Amino acid sequence: MPDSNGFSRRRFLSGVASTAATSCLPLSAAAVLASEATPALAGQNTTVSVSHEAASTPPVIVVNSGYRLLIDSARGTIASFQSTYGVDRELLMRDHVRLPLFKIEFMNERREFTEVTSSDAKTITVHKDETDKEQTITIEYKEIGELPVDGIVTIRCPANEMLTYWNLELKNGTKHWIGHVQFPVIEVPFDNPMERDRSYILSSSLDGALWGPVEPVAFERPGWSRHTPLERQWGGRESITPDLWLEDIWEGRQRNVPEIWRNPNYPGQWASTQLMAYYNSAGGLYMACDDATGLPKFIDRVMEDDGVTMGLGHYPGTRGPGNTKLPYNVVIGTFHGDWYAAAEIYRDWASKQPFCGKKLADRKDCPKWITDSAVGIAFPMRGQADWDGPAKVNPEYTPATNALPYLDKLAAELESPLMPFVYNWEGPGPWIQPEAFPPLGGEATMREFMTKSKEKGWHPVLYGDSLCWITWQKNSDYDGMPYFRSHGGETAVAHKPDGTFMEDVWPWRKNYWACVGTEKGRQMILEMTRKMAELGPSIVQQFDQGPGPVACYATNHDHPPVPGPWMTEGFRKLVKADGEIARSVNPAVQMSCEGAPPEIYLQDFQIWDGRARTCPLYSFLYHEYCNGHEGFFGNRVNDEALRLSVGRAIVTGYMMNFTLRDKGLIAYDWDQAWTRAIPDQTAILDWAKRTNHFRAGVARDYLVYGRMLRPWTVSNVTLRDFGWGKEPLVPSATWQAADGRVGIVLANCADQGEVPRVELRGKGGKTLALNIDGQQSERTVQLPCVIDVEMQPRSVGLIEVK
Repeated sequence: MPDSNGFSRRRFLSGVASTAATSCLPLSAAAVLASEATPALAGQNTTVSVSHEAASTPPVIVVNSGYRLLIDSARGTIASFQSTYGVDRELLMRDHVRLPLFKIEFMNERREFTEVTSSDAKTITVHKDETDKEQTITIEYKEIGELPVDGIVTIRCPANEMLTYWNLELKNGTKHWIGHVQFPVIEVPFDNPMERDRSYILSSSLDGALWGPVEPVAFERPGWSRHTPLERQWGGRESITPDLWLEDIWEGRQRNVPEIWRNPNYPGQWASTQLMAYYNSAGGLYMACDDATGLPKFIDRVMEDDGVTMGLGHYPGTRGPGNTKLPYNVVIGTFHGDWYAAAEIYRDWASKQPFCGKKLADRKDCPKWITDSAVGIAFPMRGQADWDGPAKVNPEYTPATNALPYLDKLAAELESPLMPFVYNWEGPGPWIQPEAFPPLGGEATMREFMTKSKEKGWHPVLYGDSLCWITWQKNSDYDGMPYFRSHGGETAVAHKPDGTFMEDVWPWRKNYWACVGTEKGRQMILEMTRKMAELGPSIVQQFDQGPGPVACYATNHDHPPVPGPWMTEGFRKLVKADGEIARSVNPAVQMSCEGAPPEIYLQDFQIWDGRARTCPLYSFLYHEYCNGHEGFFGNRVNDEALRLSVGRAIVTGYMMNFTLRDKGLIAYDWDQAWTRAIPDQTAILDWAKRTNHFRAGVARDYLVYGRMLRPWTVSNVTLRDFGWGKEPLVPSATWQAADGRVGIVLANCADQGEVPRVELRGKGGKTLALNIDGQQSERTVQLPCVIDVEMQPRSVGLIEVK
């Protein structure tokens, strides 16, 4: 029976069958699948209407050359979705038919949540229309959860595409808010341990991530995945394939509980695109949204007991009574190949959207120095890392002008302009905002540092702290609550569903999150940006920790009390205002963010602080529109890994950077104590100089302005595991210049010579131009062909196909 709020207490329970995937369908469905000739399904217009309790009826089937989709007519759920490229492969977990097609979470006026699902509908009607060009399935759900709530799902299946387009319309007859909608609910299985073929999940987290293999054993080994079946098969030397560049699928992830769906992560809370994919060698599942406006979503893999939910949440931000329709489609399809094949599908769509706009070569807002490959050098004015304490002043870098002699020496060694990153500059202590001023060492010396740096042709950088209002920090004994209260901080803070402040608690600090729907929250951020820009840096990075808004459930803010389109609209205005206020006091300043900028803000940032690991998804999608630098968390555990981080960054299109410790010495990575050993300074500076000159010189058309292609096969290179899984010591990538030339870039990061074997694609006679560590040569070849490239230790190479 419904409760006092009109909600049904019935819940959908997902069963777990013990039958094989091919036999999990009702008997009638299996028979129809075998014959695909049942008269009821062959007609151009078919309608099946059943009650929730009705007996099993034949499924509705759509078949084309790439997929086979079955919709259970009785339940209105997805019974099967198969990839049919050569070898048929079921992409969904067994017994998927028992999962609802969508879930709705309502919130009442007392901030109480109740979930209903499509499987709770009183009646379900399935209708299929068919023309020569496409088939359309329409599923109607009436009185969902014993509420005055109806739903209509429309699935368009064009005949000439491997993609299907899903939409949902809800008629909400209650007076409650829609907190979020999960649609469609799709769960993929764990890998079968008896099979050699393993599966992987592509995620849009940060600059891109590839997770796998998809194994339940990963629950018991958090952290980085250190092995794959491919490595065991190949041993120490073999082909470079994306499947080697992996992260543990469960690394830090939460289980599927209601709370995780109440906070969108796109755009900007670490999700940069709307793409996910799941695949193995037999076929893959493509999932995306065709939303060019960047409305808030939850896009991520979610743990289940029996598989992985390809989580997709939507936030209409509406209240009943009324109708709500997704203003975009969920795109689901199949592909064959690795993650690059899925990314190509997405890139074909994205490149036609307004957010792509001008390419880097045509952008007037990106200064020449960004494309000239300045080298980033970070130094902390106070402390050694984020978490160490007490955070003592470093005399080498405080005041900031003390750092100039060390930077002068590095610039001479690198023969390059620098991007000096001034870290831990805030007066009360590292990463404190908004009570950050005056800066450590005083405003006058900070301005002097900025002025002298720019006179030398350098481009200094200051970081802010995103939407964070810091209230406590351990390593500087900072208590920010008096400032918070005296400056009206309470009116700026986002609220959790229970009405309490949204707080982020770290081991070494605490902060509240500002709501972009409040004037006080916006002004806190804009004022922080203005004061930073006034100090004279070339770059301001205000939007740290992901450039995007946080959810807010406040009932007294100027927005609906649930996540919704107001978040995207508010943050878009904030990004624009942030750039305008910075340039009002510093006309030449450029804007940056932490992690790849969400695609809808691609034209609003001129550079970004990369959080790239081993899957260059963002570079593959958007490098020709904007360049980023590699960031300061590169798994640089020793000298060879340090060189590899540089090589990995260069071949995938990023600018490089380093962190200084005391006495102006290059350290391995940021956020590490200075008690560690230091790298060989001469060796790393030589490697950095040559690779950076390579990026800015002979490989410029590719690594600065080019478009990344699917990699041409490179084999016969050493693989080594430094903690991120086995990686090639000769990372490589394939690029296309604006004039159509193709270039393969290679960076031998090893201490010994390597002879990578490169498989060149194409047809007919071509001229190859080779530049291997400065040695140039040409040869004529007949494509396709294979060449062996002799590379000395610590060398870079470019193979151009003309």
